[in-house]
Amino acid sequence: MKQEKKQPGKLKMLAGYYKPYRGLFFADLFFAFLGAAVTLVIPLMVRYIMNSVSELSAVEAKTIILKIGVGMLLLILVQLGSRYFITYYGHMMGAYIEHDMRNEIFGHYQKLSFAFFDNQKVGHLLSRITSDLFDITELLHHGPEDVVISAIKLLGAFIILLMINAKLAFVAIGFVVIMLLYAVAMNGRMRGAFRENRARIADINSQIEDSLSGIRVVKSFSNEETEMDKFEEGNSRFVDSKKKSYRYMGTYNSGMGVFSTLITVGSLLMGAWLMMKGELSTADLVTFLLYINNFTEPVKKLVNFTEQFQNGYSGYERFLEIMSIAPDI
Repeated sequence: MKQEKKQPGKLKMLAGYYKPYRGLFFADLFFAFLGAAVTLVIPLMVRYIMNSVSELSAVEAKTIILKIGVGMLLLILVQLGSRYFITYYGHMMGAYIEHDMRNEIFGHYQKLSFAFFDNQKVGHLLSRITSDLFDITELLHHGPEDVVISAIKLLGAFIILLMINAKLAFVAIGFVVIMLLYAVAMNGRMRGAFRENRARIADINSQIEDSLSGIRVVKSFSNEETEMDKFEEGNSRFVDSKKKSYRYMGTYNSGMGVFSTLITVGSLLMGAWLMMKGELSTADLVTFLLYINNFTEPVKKLVNFTEQFQNGYSGYERFLEIMSIAPDI
């Protein structure tokens, strides 16, 4: 019960870091929405061309194609500007928040007593001010925009495809649901492996710090080989944990690639069957295939978001652990 009460408070505190940059935050979400909307509009314009041009005279068709071509170019420019904004200004917002949090934790380190540092490894303290903060700010930057983009693309594409042909839409959705379940299962395994990697690299950082800070003692007793053996042992454990995570990553990426192809193949075969029965036009099938990417990409983004959230939130909990330690004086 205690954990349930604390969690919303922690999330609220984490969201509080947006406050000085809320203008950038809302602008980032707006341009994420705009960029996602553009990707939904372009296939509809292709469908309109294919349905209309064949029934018009050459002069009328030429005029419509030119107008739609100009419209597509304008949409591409909007998408270009949106992507630039969320890439540059979105990352800058994350950098500003990381700067604020780093100042906060480093200032807190300065207030803590010698007794605290006697019981801590410098490598672990260093990882909290570097890699942990990076994970937190990646979550604060990419998390909201990934959720917005994925929601718009998935819901928008599904609604549009339902309007085009419901049977074909449910075939694609069936594959997407299976793909999502597979992605979530594999992501859980990868998350455990990546957590182990973080622990191993923190151990290596601590070992390097201990060895280099005492290098005079090591050299005076000719203990270089012993130190090298100790380091090699920790380094080998890190490679073993990396091997495990890369095995899961390989299974995940290859499986997601197969599902993406299956959605295309399944939709193509079902579309050809419906065309044969006269229930689907060629233009609708082409439009449908153009929307397939709007199904597969958001699934990957949402799965990546769950990993980002776990890494960022666990990093924030470690950040709070340090911040909660009261100075002796």
